[in-house]
Amino acid sequence: MKTKFILCAAMATLIVVSCGSSENQSGSSSSEELVDVTEQQKPKLMVVPSDQLLNQFNMLKQENAQGKTLLIRDYNGYLLADANSKFIISSIQDAFIKFGFPLNDFEQTLKSINDQDMIDEVDGIKKDAKTMLLTTAKPDVILELDYNLRENMESRGVDKMLTYSIRAIDAFSNKVVAAIQEADYGKNTPVNSAEKLMADALDVQGANFTKQIGNYFNDIIDNGRTITVRVTIENDANLAMSDECLDSDTYTDFLIDYVKKNAYKGAYTLTRNTETELYFTNVQIPTLNEDGTQFSAYDFARAMSKALNKGCGMKSKNRTQGLGDALISIKGM
Repeated sequence: MKTKFILCAAMATLIVVSCGSSENQSGSSSSEELVDVTEQQKPKLMVVPSDQLLNQFNMLKQENAQGKTLLIRDYNGYLLADANSKFIISSIQDAFIKFGFPLNDFEQTLKSINDQDMIDEVDGIKKDAKTMLLTTAKPDVILELDYNLRENMESRGVDKMLTYSIRAIDAFSNKVVAAIQEADYGKNTPVNSAEKLMADALDVQGANFTKQIGNYFNDIIDNGRTITVRVTIENDANLAMSDECLDSDTYTDFLIDYVKKNAYKGAYTLTRNTETELYFTNVQIPTLNEDGTQFSAYDFARAMSKALNKGCGMKSKNRTQGLGDALISIKGM
């Protein structure tokens, strides 16, 4: 039976869809030239159908719940409804593997996620489809696919033409870092399969596209990547951000000082400051841990929550779900 999963709230079941670093060394007597490994690092990618593509196959729905519009993305239903989906996604994956990028397989990631995990609440916070997909695969960059395959009427319906767009999106910040698009590709070629048209198009467009992705990833290796950090006080905690912490600072001051000290190169913006919430945007964090593994919003929030508990003698919990949105709730003393 086809199951569904809700974005931003659950009413659903199964639907979803680094690089090591090394110090540069040099040796004058070695016959093999050593290079800086960071120059060779490439982000982990995953191809994901766009909302427009889901909607084209009636696999994107909207529902209202408590005054909010919820999106329901049925990724598994899409794979079944679009006969070309697996082939065209596979052709994109193959192209980027040839370019040397590590990839997460979209379909296999869907299969790896347990049905029950997606409908369970996590400490009162629902999981959404896209969050589950990304936190399971942990890609650095999403390749968001939209396409339309239609007959080339000039060939009397024998050959096909492909209109497509692929957007490279930072999985942490949702920032579009590169994009390619083309209309009626293959119009003058005797090709009638979506995967072959897509592969041929990437042979032409891929080099510049991957260069843009690589340049962006090199930049965030050097300068960190952007996340949001939100700290809230639970309703029954009987606390306020202006209350004093153990060292006479207020909770607000303690938290701001922590972000200021631990944000990569001190980069952050305090967007909201109330008695019950602090909200930071543009918080720069390291892209990688010292061992070369991916550093995420969850890692930042975990350390921040521990520091808050120890420094202010309170109970807080790391409720982070997504890759790029840290969430900590203060439960009380």
